[in-house]
Amino acid sequence: MQYEQYDVINQYILADKAYDTEIIKQTIIEETTALPEIPVKTRQKRGTYRSKCRVIFRPRVYRFRNQVEGVNSVEKRKFSGINNSRSTNLQIKETKMKNVFYTIYQSIQIVQK
Repeated sequence: MQYEQYDVINQYILADKAYDTEIIKQTIIEETTALPEIPVKTRQKRGTYRSKCRVIFRPRVYRFRNQVEGVNSVEKRKFSGINNSRSTNLQIKETKMKNVFYTIYQSIQIVQK
């Protein structure tokens, strides 16, 4: 797969410990320009990428995951957490539309204050 290179100093992919696998971290590092910010599971310590990520884990960056989870939670509550589309392309479009609706919703909330 080809990915566009962006002029961004740091890009991170934030996830919880459930996504701490060697394959996921390898894919993030080798196929994207992002850095994985995934805490290492306490009992699984092997793996080249896992050991590298343990050394460079940034708790300050990982704190932003709470904001992302908050946005996802509001989107699910306000706009239904169910994707009704069957095809993957339509599911992606539906999710993007919900993101647009959330942005509009937030803008209206800010203006009303």
